[in-house]
Amino acid sequence: MFKFAAKSFATVVALFCLISAIAFSSVKISLLSFIGDDPSRTETFLYVMSLENHALQSVIPEGFEQTLGRDILELFTNINLRNMKTFLISEIPGLHAATPKIIVAGKGTDFTNLPIESPPPDDLDVWEESDDSAEESPPTKEQTTIDKPVVFIYSSHNTESFLPLLPNVTDPNRAWHKEKNVTLLGKRLGEKLGEKGISTLVNEVDIQALLKKRNMKFFQSYELSREIAVETMKQKEEVRFYFDIHRDSQRKGVTTATINGKTYAKPYFVIGQEHPNYQKNLEFATRLHHSIQEKYPGLSRGVFGKTKADGNGVYNQDLTENALLIEIGGVDNTLEELYRTVDVLAEVFSEYYWGEAKEAGTNK
Repeated sequence: MFKFAAKSFATVVALFCLISAIAFSSVKISLLSFIGDDPSRTETFLYVMSLENHALQSVIPEGFEQTLGRDILELFTNINLRNMKTFLISEIPGLHAATPKIIVAGKGTDFTNLPIESPPPDDLDVWEESDDSAEESPPTKEQTTIDKPVVFIYSSHNTESFLPLLPNVTDPNRAWHKEKNVTLLGKRLGEKLGEKGISTLVNEVDIQALLKKRNMKFFQSYELSREIAVETMKQKEEVRFYFDIHRDSQRKGVTTATINGKTYAKPYFVIGQEHPNYQKNLEFATRLHHSIQEKYPGLSRGVFGKTKADGNGVYNQDLTENALLIEIGGVDNTLEELYRTVDVLAEVFSEYYWGEAKEAGTNK
């Protein structure tokens, strides 16, 4: 009887320890994901720790707004009192699956200001004033004189435009143009990378015109841009990095940051989650995000993951471990704001590239 009681007691203790370890691990993981890159949550965590270690009170920022109750509620229930969507996301089937995943949140990024990808209106024809025909072959323009280009820049939605570039347009849904569009940002990025010694190819195929010529739908844009990317891989095997440049449909309050008295168009990175290179591309995007945040705090909106339920899910990123979809600004941003951000991207990427080359002991 004594041996049976001892074994039962030991079993109960072991089971209790196992459950405790699992529970502690789950809380730890939840706490880490809850804090993320959000400064206000970090401050809340510091406040809680300072209740036991008073020395930490000196590092809590002035003007800290105590939101302990609200943050604890979010930690244990995933309900954010500032975001009504969190009340519904677990109750409405499919709502969570159709929501882009915030993998790395920039300052101010939450479920209330997620990226918006919207196609042009059906009655809008951005080529109606042009007789130009779409190119079937993928010509590119090399932005430097270096023999071996390593970066390829293109825009799957190349006619995405900005209201400040379209004086007679006020409807954000009609911010599309055959010339004044995101390709200006791609060309600028190629030029700035070239100035930093990084040879770059910039695609000049009008993908949306080609889409129309082949009688394909807007959602098939990535099929055509994939053809161009694959052809580039065949012709230029030395190209290692592929950047697809877009703009968001969010408005200026979400897509603009003021840093040292200057306004910038906020960028963010989109990573397709349904392909083998997902983790590598995520690491690459996250590294660039943190570099931007370190140099220009509050500029990057973060890194978003998308599946086929809320987007393309791949974005041609299965072709290489160094492929990114970069959204720069929104429909309200000026060309000056957009160019400032492009210059930042060129700066942080060149530091990444030459740092990587130095570690590898090569400049190629």
